[in-house]
Amino acid sequence: MGNTNAIQNLLTQGVDANVMDVNGNTAIMIAAREGNDAILRKLYQAGAKLNARNQFGETAIMLAALKGHTQIINTLLALGADISATGQGWTPMHYAAFSGHHAIVEQLLEKGLDANTALDNGTTALMLAAKNGHAEVVKVLIQYHADTRIKNLNGHTALELALESGNTDIADALTTASQRRE
Repeated sequence: MGNTNAIQNLLTQGVDANVMDVNGNTAIMIAAREGNDAILRKLYQAGAKLNARNQFGETAIMLAALKGHTQIINTLLALGADISATGQGWTPMHYAAFSGHHAIVEQLLEKGLDANTALDNGTTALMLAAKNGHAEVVKVLIQYHADTRIKNLNGHTALELALESGNTDIADALTTASQRRE
């Protein structure tokens, strides 16, 4: 709930900084998900593991990316969080693309993530953004050379997913990007 003093008191009383909830979310994951930088930093200083995983394989940086917490992403990157870690095939970039957080997608691409990294089912961040109507994310991914021709295991491209979802503006941008590649 954002009560930094309560967290400090619990840590002082000996509560483990890596305590988990029933889903395996550590306190630092919850702080990242909720966008609480002060608590995240306090937990890290108390020994919380940045790259711990919950039962779904998610890390703190993945949850921050999903929620669009840019400051938390900055903090986690500065502390050395692993951006290439995957939770069931999803990277932090996939989470950010799925939710439409273009600034985070760009930041992760600048840190070296590959724009064409695919989930286990062949779905790329470009496909997630196209399907969910996130035009700014699509634009960023195209700028970082996301391949519009990649097909997922169902045989769909980002263009087909955009059209299927009625995202015609994104479909137009993908068509233009495809034509430039030829």
